[in-house]
Amino acid sequence: MSILKPLALQKALEQANTGGVYAALLLSQSGSPIAQAVLETEKMTASIAGHIWKLIQNTGDSIRGGDIQHLLIECDNGKVMVGAIAQYVLCLYARDSVHSGLLTTKFNSLKKCLLPPLSSISDMK
Repeated sequence: MSILKPLALQKALEQANTGGVYAALLLSQSGSPIAQAVLETEKMTASIAGHIWKLIQNTGDSIRGGDIQHLLIECDNGKVMVGAIAQYVLCLYARDSVHSGLLTTKFNSLKKCLLPPLSSISDMK
């Protein structure tokens, strides 16, 4: 039986919060927060990112088996990268000055780290 360790999960998310990335969140597919590491106290738009991801899934694009690995949203005040990890959604929030390549690298590294434990939890459902 696999159990997620909340402190280990939060520490993994905190590792992404450097170089202009100020928040890393793990969400359910409905947009409910599972874990988060936030440097700034800005109001997070996690549920919006979760709903955007769900909308993409509902348009017929197969996220887990298809071509879309993650989505980069460039906003007026920053960037949001969102993508699926097992049955969960990972969101990274960054300042607009952060290069997209750096955000993608951080996202992929975090995904690689979190995929094994999250997959084992998803397999139990």
